[in-house]
Amino acid sequence: MFASKADEAALWRLLLIVTSLIVALWWPSAARDLSSMPPSIAVLAREAIVLSGVWAYVLLTLAIVVVMRWRWIEKPLGGLDRCYRLHKWAGIATGAVVLLHCVLEWLPGGLARARAAQPETLPRQPGLDWNAATQEMAELANGTLLCALIAIALLRSIPYRWFRKTHRLSALLYLATTWHALLLLPAQLRFTPLGALVGLCALLGCAAAVVSATGGVGRHRRVRATITGLETHDGMLEVECTLDAHGLPHRPGQFAYVCFDPAEGPHPFTIAGADPQARKIRFVIKALGDYTRQLASRLAEGQQVTIEGPYGGFDFRGTAREQVWVAGGIGLTPFLARLEYLRWLGLHSPSVTFFYCTGDAAKDPYVSRLRALCAQTGVRLVLVDGARQRPLDFDAIAEGLQDPAGAELWFCGPARFGAALQRAWRATGLPGRRFHREWFEMR
Repeated sequence: MFASKADEAALWRLLLIVTSLIVALWWPSAARDLSSMPPSIAVLAREAIVLSGVWAYVLLTLAIVVVMRWRWIEKPLGGLDRCYRLHKWAGIATGAVVLLHCVLEWLPGGLARARAAQPETLPRQPGLDWNAATQEMAELANGTLLCALIAIALLRSIPYRWFRKTHRLSALLYLATTWHALLLLPAQLRFTPLGALVGLCALLGCAAAVVSATGGVGRHRRVRATITGLETHDGMLEVECTLDAHGLPHRPGQFAYVCFDPAEGPHPFTIAGADPQARKIRFVIKALGDYTRQLASRLAEGQQVTIEGPYGGFDFRGTAREQVWVAGGIGLTPFLARLEYLRWLGLHSPSVTFFYCTGDAAKDPYVSRLRALCAQTGVRLVLVDGARQRPLDFDAIAEGLQDPAGAELWFCGPARFGAALQRAWRATGLPGRRFHREWFEMR
């Protein structure tokens, strides 16, 4: 997905805060060693290697912990979708710092050797130092494997099922990295604030790695279900599932991971509707890739599935006096769930204006349902028919706002469209916190 500059800036600010904390904790111990003027090459090498190593380890810990689907992490970050975006950028930053760390370790004739140079008063042992050589080879293999996993994660041409299997190796890699970090952390740093940070990361990260390696991520939020309804129309697959034991309490707009095939693994889909009394839940899936295109022919009524969730913060719980909803394509699903929820409660929302963008209203199977739901809930529906009208822009949205300063916008749809609307929203001076967007990207 294409993030707006403001959203990417927020992510980088968070990573900058983490980096600043590491430097602030490292500096008191480094200042003593760097006090000599000028510092020796050996001292500079040692401090640069220590700083880059701790930096990479803390970033790697952040990357693995934020995607554990723990509620106490998900909620402050604004939903699991944003956790995965932070995971992605923390992983990229980790790869860059690991490369720096390896360069410092392996720079020919230089920094790593200077760091390990023995004082002239100590006799040098003849021959190869096998302990040091083994350590350096392990460091190189660890860094190479980590960078390879990051590259695989970024290559969209690699199928999701293979990405998921290779990504599971990151948990084992993290445990090896922790052993490396704790073993090589200088003794004088172990009982300092920087050493405490490394220890805290080791505790959190190892717990996360063990849970991930044993397949326990999200296990306590899984329920079994049976497919009790299938309907296909215009590239959309509607799947109704009946939960086996109990319901899946959720707020309209949230999503869940659905595992139709254990070999493929779970995929995230927005919850398009539910009947809590009958323990039914519904998903609308668009054929966007190889996996989703094959689902219609691979699924059958009576088939057992696993549903995990709910997740996400796209739940319409705003405080503004007026709401504007904008949906495009499969982005319709959270709004469909919200409308059905309002109808089920018997509520009317005349302060909501819903812009639904469709390629061809005459062929869209959801237009009639939306019209009925909006009439029943008091929501003002504005149909933007791509076959007969120009594309929706922010000016057209702003014209319909009764009180722009007191409004908020909820968007779900194509990434470029959302980024353009978000830029226009900010350009008018409206507060960014009132533009809500689902970052439905888990890779």
